[in-house]
Amino acid sequence: MKKLCTILLTFMFASFTLAQNDLQTTLSSLSSDAAKKYVAPITSSFGANLNSGWVHKAPSAKIFGVDIEIGVVAMATMFGDEQKSFESSAKFRFNRAQAEVLVDNAGITNTIAREFVIGEIIKQDFGVKVSGPTIVGSKKDFVNVEFQGATFTNSFGQSFNIPSKEIATAATGFLDELPAAPLGAPQISIGTIYGTMASFRYLPSVEVDKDLGKFEYFGFGLQHNPSAWLPIPLPIDVSLAYFTQSMKVGKIFEASATSFGLYASKRIGPGALNITPYAGFAMESSEITIQYDYIVDYPVPNTVLPVKFKLKGENSSRFVIGAALKLAFLNLNVDYSFAKFKTISGGLAFII
Repeated sequence: MKKLCTILLTFMFASFTLAQNDLQTTLSSLSSDAAKKYVAPITSSFGANLNSGWVHKAPSAKIFGVDIEIGVVAMATMFGDEQKSFESSAKFRFNRAQAEVLVDNAGITNTIAREFVIGEIIKQDFGVKVSGPTIVGSKKDFVNVEFQGATFTNSFGQSFNIPSKEIATAATGFLDELPAAPLGAPQISIGTIYGTMASFRYLPSVEVDKDLGKFEYFGFGLQHNPSAWLPIPLPIDVSLAYFTQSMKVGKIFEASATSFGLYASKRIGPGALNITPYAGFAMESSEITIQYDYIVDYPVPNTVLPVKFKLKGENSSRFVIGAALKLAFLNLNVDYSFAKFKTISGGLAFII
């Protein structure tokens, strides 16, 4: 199971390993304001992925039937160029090395004066402009902060003017212009009782890496075909659906997502070999919690300031269209979701 989780995590993050490229280290140089903009694309993409791949047909309108599928689903949410960089105003605290650059830019050479100004800079938050790559941007580019300038006066009445200057942080694009955020999960669906089918996604809690921590994932949902209660069957299968899931990766982040939808499908062909077009509309929401240690140099070097914040995914609704192909005991499906963050998903399942 540990090996399966490792493979899943590697797939999720598009052939990079969190243990080798520590996200905690990247985030530690960013204030919470900057980090929110930096990780925003992943927030929405994770939510879009989690809400994808659940449906490839509406359950039949049977009072009782045996319909069990065991397989895997894979999803990928595409990133546009607009998601690979950002520019925003933020609160930011400079470390000592950055403060020294600002003092050098002001031309202050007196040792006592330098230490006074550096001390004043590192102990407070400044309003800055932040720009650069997001988490899915280029690793060649750095996140920059633009100091807006300030004047500091010591106890002797001496004033020191520090002009504006743009300074690079240690943060770069983490996923190096990733074109899409992939996700994979095992899924089992069981039905049908009075037109109702239940679906589950689950991986037990596993410590994938001592630096990364534990990976946990669980999701479930229900589809119900209301025509099971009608005396005359409808020409197509329809379903009302609800799905919810949660995912946690170590101490860095955890995500949750929920969707409510209306779906319709129509089987074409005999039982052993058929194709089922399907479509649906869903309302959805998602949220991700980020937690990391922000490293500053006041009151002492390498002081840790715990940071924790929540962000909501940008997708609020989606329209899904797809098709499933049944070959004896094997079902293959693929669909496309039209939303602000567009997603393609597919599944492979064995029918019991």
